[in-house]
Amino acid sequence: MRWTTAGRTPAAGGVLAAPTSPTSDPSTPGPSTPLEGPAPHAHPADGHPAVAATAHALAGLDATGQVVRLPAGARTSAEVARHLGVAPAAVARSSLLRAPGDRLVLVLASGAHDLFPPVLAAVLGVPRLHPVGEVETVRRTGSLPGCTSPVGLAEPLPTYVDVTLAVHPVLWVPAGHPRALFRTRYDELLRLAAAHPVEIG
Repeated sequence: MRWTTAGRTPAAGGVLAAPTSPTSDPSTPGPSTPLEGPAPHAHPADGHPAVAATAHALAGLDATGQVVRLPAGARTSAEVARHLGVAPAAVARSSLLRAPGDRLVLVLASGAHDLFPPVLAAVLGVPRLHPVGEVETVRRTGSLPGCTSPVGLAEPLPTYVDVTLAVHPVLWVPAGHPRALFRTRYDELLRLAAAHPVEIG
């Protein structure tokens, strides 16, 4: 069974508290190429468990966007942003980090904003944060590093979102596969992921 944030709002407790219940009702139009739509050829993201879980969670959370596929030519952050027609800073990337006590933290940062775990650890008030390796990221989230979706996770994870993303009216967020994203707004993203805004550093 996959974890969703339906009926939960961002936790008001400790910085590593598990997510609890979202309530806002955003109205951004969804993207024009949903994952569920027909495709003439198989796409690498089609049938991927993490992508399917993301699409299912977005529907259950009444999200305004859907999972969309990226073409083979969109590989770098700049190419992805150019394809989507947005600034690279509006495309989020995800990082799975480990805090003391084997607590995992999911962080969504702007594609144009470097993530420094020591700085973020100080902001969150924990001694240290270490990046989680590829094998464990796949095992714990079903996704490769950098493309973990903040919704549809197999286990609840405290989630933090870079405040610099808030200046962009449209955000594109990883959907569980390097070539799958979903469209949202900053306020909606906080609701969908039961996330906390945070200054990355």
